[in-house]
Amino acid sequence: MIHKLYSAYNLPADHDVCHLFEHLVIRRFLRAAEKSGNERAFIGELHGTTSESSVFFDVAFFTRESITLFEKVIADVKPFDLSMINESVAHIEAEMRSNVVIWDEKELRKQLARCQKAFASRRSARPDKITEPVKSPPLEVDDQPDNFIDITLTIEAPDASKQATAAFFCMYPILLDLVRSACFDRAPVYPSSHSEFTAYHDGNSVSQTYTVKKSFDWQSAGKAAQSYLRTFDITPHASRLNDLAKAFKTDPFYNPAPIYFYQKTAAPLTKHELAKAITAANLRTILRAITVTISATKDLGES
Repeated sequence: MIHKLYSAYNLPADHDVCHLFEHLVIRRFLRAAEKSGNERAFIGELHGTTSESSVFFDVAFFTRESITLFEKVIADVKPFDLSMINESVAHIEAEMRSNVVIWDEKELRKQLARCQKAFASRRSARPDKITEPVKSPPLEVDDQPDNFIDITLTIEAPDASKQATAAFFCMYPILLDLVRSACFDRAPVYPSSHSEFTAYHDGNSVSQTYTVKKSFDWQSAGKAAQSYLRTFDITPHASRLNDLAKAFKTDPFYNPAPIYFYQKTAAPLTKHELAKAITAANLRTILRAITVTISATKDLGES
């Protein structure tokens, strides 16, 4: 894998605009990847962080092509589409459990353009260098936790053999990413927990919690996700599984994998043994057999 950190400090906007900029860069990259025939699930890792007015992108991609594409995106200073802005705002609403209102679209676009130019040149834009100070923020983020609920997505596979368990363990992030792309990409939904792998005596499962706006029809998303996974064509992405298998064997990112696998299954497999389970045939088998359910997450304080 290719690991890189991209950062720019003190961008010329407040935290909320910089946070939106972070989301927009990632969305533009994912859209560009889709156009080139790729899919989020097979690219690697991409994480964004906004701290005050500084933005960071931590990437671990399988190929140099993905790095090149991401660097092309962060150098792109074309204005963001309004639809992309609205989709990113919806994600931020779920992430922050807040309502986000764009008060001044023209001013927002102006500030986003400044952030793009500053990040493209990889330099800090110090506040004293901003020639047009902002009199009123173009975005308002209003904390509204009652407008959101948590849901739990669970993906189960019935085969509990050692090979099937190893394959599910190594490739369940692909399943989660595929569901996110298919069902949550344009909705007010955001992951609010890390994924949790579980091995049973009669199968395996992975679950993840998401925060969603109550207006989102999450009840029907489970059937849609199951149908999408069961009919997903792995053929165009089969070579990317070779990239994942290679990374499992050689990249330090996956060093803890045998530890986690043993803790969950009591099966002592090395990274190389786990990597052998990462095949297109095994993923096809998993996709055809999985069951997807989505349920409202119960409050831990409830009796």
